[in-house]
Amino acid sequence: MKVFYNGKIITMNKEVATAAAMAVDNGKIIELFNAKPEMPAEYIDLQGKWVLPGFIDTHTHSISGGLYSMGVNLEHCNTLAELFERLTEGNLMGEMLIAWHLDETELREKRFPTAAELDKLFPDIAVLIRRVDGHSCVINKCAAQQITAIQPLKSDFNGTFRARENDQIVNWFHSSLDEEHILKSYDNAARHAIKYGHTTIHTMVGDGYNSLEHYSLLMANMDRFPIEFIPYAQCFNIDAALEAGATRLGGCILADGSFGSHTAGLFEPYTDQPENYGMLYHDDAHWEKIIRRAHANDLQVAVHCIGDRAISQILKYYEKVQQENPKDLRHMLIHNELTSDKMIRRMGENNIVAAMQPMFDRLWAGKDGLYEIVLGKERTRRTTRLRSLRDAGVIIGGGSDWYVTEMDALAGIDAAVRLHNPQERLTPYEAVELYTSHAAWLSHDEKRLGQLVKDYQADFVVLEESPLVSDDIAEIKIIDVYKNGEILNVM
Repeated sequence: MKVFYNGKIITMNKEVATAAAMAVDNGKIIELFNAKPEMPAEYIDLQGKWVLPGFIDTHTHSISGGLYSMGVNLEHCNTLAELFERLTEGNLMGEMLIAWHLDETELREKRFPTAAELDKLFPDIAVLIRRVDGHSCVINKCAAQQITAIQPLKSDFNGTFRARENDQIVNWFHSSLDEEHILKSYDNAARHAIKYGHTTIHTMVGDGYNSLEHYSLLMANMDRFPIEFIPYAQCFNIDAALEAGATRLGGCILADGSFGSHTAGLFEPYTDQPENYGMLYHDDAHWEKIIRRAHANDLQVAVHCIGDRAISQILKYYEKVQQENPKDLRHMLIHNELTSDKMIRRMGENNIVAAMQPMFDRLWAGKDGLYEIVLGKERTRRTTRLRSLRDAGVIIGGGSDWYVTEMDALAGIDAAVRLHNPQERLTPYEAVELYTSHAAWLSHDEKRLGQLVKDYQADFVVLEESPLVSDDIAEIKIIDVYKNGEILNVM
């Protein structure tokens, strides 16, 4: 048995809000105390630090983030010349080079590199460059030839690929990985999670269409990782998901794309492209069939939907199956960015939950930012509506969409407290709930994760300051991270 004492423990349980000491045995919390107890145990002095439940990220692409961390990060590139320099200095993955996090609007040239430019540097290596939102990419001729040998690309390969072809290309690169690289990618994701205080992360596994890819491989190797992965069967193949023992279907099965790629489905056109309403990736019949069958088989459904038109499309069928056959499945809207008051009310009335990313607001919703450029000021105020959703009774889990933004819960908490629209901000306590107790609720783990109370897993993070009172939550130092009562190395 271990006793952690001399701490300021924030339990995230309103009945037992705080404690000074905590006894842990066999990976679980067995008791909380207001002072140091006297009992046979190993004593660990918390030295007056603050203790919270281990953070939970409710939306990551761990295979992508872990893989890309071995590739070339193009964040904050200023020119194409700088981009090309980073590429030539990057590490190859066998016969591939993968670069990510490109925001072409930050480049002086305001465009993607062309395939012809990439061919000059890499005539014999398959090159992939992904936009920061993951919904656009460019490749070189070497990659295009290998991909089209399997399935033709309709677009000119010297341009930018979006929507289905973007997914086709990315899936080809991912499917080229051997088991060693797949598991190494998850190892990298676990190390990254620990660095930012996470003990559990939700991860999307599958190609977003018909294949579960390495789902079984990940499940067979869960004991390998120091943190807990909660997997999503990210495909439309319900038979395969059930056969694999999955309890949830989806993640980034796509109802639409993204604002940055102008592919999020909107009721009104993009401000900077007045003829463009974005797109819905599938028709109503497709979603009704998938959602109805998954619901009948007790699968929680999670669908990527960013624009109001796409959210409305998915919400309609979540409502329908829930009203016809009520179940506590907690169907999920992933991202849930642009919403109306009526849509929010419907979510609350039908026990629909949301996995959202407050850092989207921090990065793109400010004055003259991406959202104002593509949506205009009025619609930008209807993005990331955390306060309105909470007040309507919608449970929200906080996430990063890592690799898209950093897997950093403290940064996400800070962003939720200081949203650009003051009317949608959360209190610090409510923001912490996004990454602890409410995150646990999203995956039906509210009786074992997300709080520091008796009989729960002893998953917790030790912090230099309290996020409930800090003026700069994002910069709080993480001292230690514990999973099942055992310390993890903070990288």
